[in-house]
Amino acid sequence: MNLYLDGMWFRQTGIGRIYENLLRGLVKADEVECIHTIVSTGSRVQFLEKFSNRKVLARFVDFPYDYREILRKGFALRDLVPRPDLFYFPSFNVPFFLEGKVVSTVCDLIPLTPFFDLPWHMRARFRIAVRHALKRSVRTVCISRATRDHVAKEFDVGPGTLEVIYPPLDIPEEAASAERGGKQPIVEGDYILYVGNRNPHKNLRCLFDAFRLLLPEFPEFRVVVAGPRMRRMDDVDAAREIPGLRDRVIEIPQASDLEIRNLYRHARVFVFPTLIEGFGIPPLEALWLQVPVVCSDIPVIREVCGDAVRYANPRDPADFARSIRRELREPQNTERRDAGREWARRYSHDEVTRRYLHLFDRCINSDK
Repeated sequence: MNLYLDGMWFRQTGIGRIYENLLRGLVKADEVECIHTIVSTGSRVQFLEKFSNRKVLARFVDFPYDYREILRKGFALRDLVPRPDLFYFPSFNVPFFLEGKVVSTVCDLIPLTPFFDLPWHMRARFRIAVRHALKRSVRTVCISRATRDHVAKEFDVGPGTLEVIYPPLDIPEEAASAERGGKQPIVEGDYILYVGNRNPHKNLRCLFDAFRLLLPEFPEFRVVVAGPRMRRMDDVDAAREIPGLRDRVIEIPQASDLEIRNLYRHARVFVFPTLIEGFGIPPLEALWLQVPVVCSDIPVIREVCGDAVRYANPRDPADFARSIRRELREPQNTERRDAGREWARRYSHDEVTRRYLHLFDRCINSDK
């Protein structure tokens, strides 16, 4: 089969990570002959470093990340050779004026919730774009059951058009994992780690409040936040203004993949205090690298992480502090860490790619 895999979110938030991991899997699939992709010109060098393969036919464009991309991109996709049998979008940015069969993805509807303070006009454009993607797609992938239920309720969509496929996780070979573990830490000493963007719904204030409660017992610890700033001032900036925290909060806004893995490998505990998610990749990455994990006790994280992590109330910093304390005080449990790694393995991109290929084949051969 010949596919188009939209790459406009490459290196951008969790959607970009889903795109990268799925592309890796599709490149290895025998049934895939050609993969067209469009990527932002600004990411050209990074893309070619990662994906130099005869199957991947990349085009680099300067489309902005707004409604103009959706209006312009359909024309850019009309002259692809060989013609794709299917166009797949790992987000809702399905262009207008596109001819051909489409499968799209809704990762989450967080911008439509009170957790995300978008202006009304941006919220309206988001709703229009998602509705268009749902209407235009043969099938729509939802990355969790929680997201599927939210989409079905918000847009009154029949469940028959929605399919749950969990995002692919990049699980390296054992030798590569061992090599990463032997590298010197880029952050010295003991630290609590958070990986992800710094949007308000990530609830980093809870993490910092919990950390303040733990400081008397763990005075040498620090908190490392690895992820992009999403606005001019955020919870990280506020924490660094608090006496006693200024020198204990380390921010790494533009960490590379190798740096992220190094941070995971040497962290004492990974903390994910989010209030709402579509899925939640970072806790699974931490589990694969055998880092103890404390997560928000919300339905989607229960769905994704099962019993492999420790839970805490995201509205209660004291509860998060108690859960983090337990992970720090308990002896290292090899059996539990191995179980966490096995749990994460079910999301490997090889396993998930097979589900995508089955979906693509069904859609290509459907009458719609």
